[in-house]
Amino acid sequence: VDAMLQSFYTAVSGLNGNQRWIDVISDNIANVNTIGFKSERVTFEDLIAKSLTTFANNTPKNMEIGGGSFIALTTKDFSQGSFQNTVNPLDLALDGEGFFMVKDNQGTVYYTRAGQFRLDANGDIVNVDGMKLQGWKLDTAGNITASLDKINVPYSVLPNVTTKINLVEPTNLDSRVNTISGSIDPTNPATFNYANSMTIYDSLGNPHTLTFYFQKSAANIWNVAAYVDNNTTTPVGSGTLQFDSTGKLTSGSPIVLNITYTNGANAQTITVDFTQVKQVASDFIFYANQDGYAKGDLIGVSVAEDGVVRGMYSNGRVELIARLAVATFKDKEMLVRKGNNLYIPNTQSFTPIITPGGILSKVRSGFLELSNVDISREFINLITAQRAYQANARVITTDDQILQEAMNIKR
Repeated sequence: VDAMLQSFYTAVSGLNGNQRWIDVISDNIANVNTIGFKSERVTFEDLIAKSLTTFANNTPKNMEIGGGSFIALTTKDFSQGSFQNTVNPLDLALDGEGFFMVKDNQGTVYYTRAGQFRLDANGDIVNVDGMKLQGWKLDTAGNITASLDKINVPYSVLPNVTTKINLVEPTNLDSRVNTISGSIDPTNPATFNYANSMTIYDSLGNPHTLTFYFQKSAANIWNVAAYVDNNTTTPVGSGTLQFDSTGKLTSGSPIVLNITYTNGANAQTITVDFTQVKQVASDFIFYANQDGYAKGDLIGVSVAEDGVVRGMYSNGRVELIARLAVATFKDKEMLVRKGNNLYIPNTQSFTPIITPGGILSKVRSGFLELSNVDISREFINLITAQRAYQANARVITTDDQILQEAMNIKR
């Protein structure tokens, strides 16, 4: 009877194990459309009910009777999921190893492959549960300037006053033009060879038109005068540029402009660099850049493959904001599912490996990583688990019949 009861328990262990397997399969199938979901797999191990070793002629003889099976653990399949194209630039997918890092309001950091992000009312990049995406703030040169923190995209940028103007390649003053004597008069085209305008900005962000007038006064010598807006009587700065016989500037740069306004903006000093200007026998070309801009409102956000977040503003500025962080672990199996597509280490002693985006994996903007559940495989597993469950149930039925026969011996 004891042996018969043991077979009951052996079959029950098979029922329980396969029921748990069906539970895992059903969870996988239920999450077939869950963004960033990683499927679970079960690992069965056998149980020993009795193990006895005897010897005959100094040769060991083993008698082992199994006690069934049980699910020792479940393992996560972290293989790459397929990508779904979206129209949202803050839908992000990791192409490769690692996890996004998000932090809740209590300061707990979670790890996720689900990259459904958006901007909240404060300009923070958050996931669907309002947890803040983590990264490093960048300066204008793209260097990391602060410790790991939330990524905040300003909804507007304040104006920046123009302080520098650089005339750069391929700016050229044509050496073939005739010389002109006398002073430059903006109202008289006969007093200058060329004129060209550009926009500058005052301390309030107002645009102003700055016009440069160029007059060739002698061979390899040019006079320059600058005027602002509609004032054609008083230049805000002037100077003389001298070139050598190869057309290279030898003196006259920089020229400093001093500008005052009546609109409430501060007085303005601008340094104009002419060192890249050439004077050769070629058509006049004017190409300049300046460091000022008006107030700008956020019109878009982009994320590059290296995880660099940029804000695009209505004043034409594209500002470097931050570089998002990607974390991984030496043993990803120690991560515990916490729901909502989130993972957390099962002990705080496990330290993640944290790198900027683009190192462990490329960041795909406008894409989401789909669940890596393989429906065909799960259905095959479901059939296998169902048949195994049925087989163990038949063992219990058979055990019951045998036990009934044993009970009938008394008759």
